[in-house]
Amino acid sequence: MTTIDPDAHTKLILRDVRLLEADGAFDVAMDAGLISAVGPVGSLDSHAADEVDAEGRLCTAAFVDGHVHLDKSYLSELPGFAGKVGAEFFDELAKFKASTGPEGGPATVMDRMRRAAHNVILNGTGTLRAQIDVDPIVGLAHLDAALALREELAPLLRLQIVVFPQEGLVGNPAAAELVEEALHRGADVMGGAHGFDRSATSTDHYEACFELAARHDVDIDLHLDFDATPEWPLETWDIWQVARLTRERGWQGRVTVAHLTQHGQLDPAGREALAALLVDNNIALTVVPGAELHGARFWTEVPLDDVGAATAGYGELVERGVQLSYAGGHLADAFNPFGDGDLLRDGLLLSAARNLGDPCVGGCHILTLGTTTPAAAAGLPGPHGIVPGALADCVVFDASDADTAVRHQADRWLVIHHGRPVATTRTTKELLS
Repeated sequence: MTTIDPDAHTKLILRDVRLLEADGAFDVAMDAGLISAVGPVGSLDSHAADEVDAEGRLCTAAFVDGHVHLDKSYLSELPGFAGKVGAEFFDELAKFKASTGPEGGPATVMDRMRRAAHNVILNGTGTLRAQIDVDPIVGLAHLDAALALREELAPLLRLQIVVFPQEGLVGNPAAAELVEEALHRGADVMGGAHGFDRSATSTDHYEACFELAARHDVDIDLHLDFDATPEWPLETWDIWQVARLTRERGWQGRVTVAHLTQHGQLDPAGREALAALLVDNNIALTVVPGAELHGARFWTEVPLDDVGAATAGYGELVERGVQLSYAGGHLADAFNPFGDGDLLRDGLLLSAARNLGDPCVGGCHILTLGTTTPAAAAGLPGPHGIVPGALADCVVFDASDADTAVRHQADRWLVIHHGRPVATTRTTKELLS
């Protein structure tokens, strides 16, 4: 899924960085889009075109935001969407798409997607998996815009495109034809959600998703179990169907599911069974803390006394071996009007909401759950992290350690993509007497 052009990248050495993977101070060499060497400070010979002295700052792999509804970015800024949630939002969305046409209104869908992508780059994201609507209302316009943006931003961002049938799939033959064409045109991942395909059974919906993925040899990324309840047997949940199809199709390691917020409402035996279903079938889980916490407003009263009723049990799932990562999900739309494409802030939200501020979740640091774990789930070539052979997608934080970076929301002092510096944030604060 990732192509590296050796002629497109200059050599670079980062001097004096701290790492998540090891204690001490290190130099990191990059060449041809890969990390070529990591060694103690001063141990690497300098044949680089460029060197940067990080002066003891923390360096991690770049963020991988594995779940973002890119074409819905900034909808909360447009007339008609204010205060709309749940079914009201989707009704407004359908009317908006129909009235404005494929381009998406006065601020075009391309403009909104580009603005969002620039924002995530500035915040240290190197790979973005974008859910893109493909349906009879917008046709392939959003898909074509995303394909163009993928090419435009290739030097700055790796953009994976998920075909998302927002208006149904099996129950909407016109949509099914468009989804097939979108995959033919070069979309990277098959998306789906039975919650938006109500005239079809969950079995038919997910079987269609797997059939399309197999036909085009692409990974699968699904929204699951919007309305499942703890009283339902697990065998009636969408995840049960998805796990069965993963086994039958041999798609282990190629399926990601999003949310599963109802995990937090299950009894201990149910939570254990759900975790085992994910682990045994090598299904990755993406949680979206900002949207899941804000989305609880759709079905419960404010304030929410039990966060566990609104989110999956992140720490417990990580401890059980689930390949769990977190994502931004939404940038200023109805499901998260506060979303801003900053996974460092989303990591702080996750650790505060479920872990009382401890930046380690289930024995794994929050930064790992936003960087190397989603890199593996997104199918990026390994190894992952700041190690030789890894992609040279890195972030240098204006902090000396990972806990400080999260708790104090450190500037992204330097963002590197394919071995080339692409962004920096260096905030100055000064008291004026």
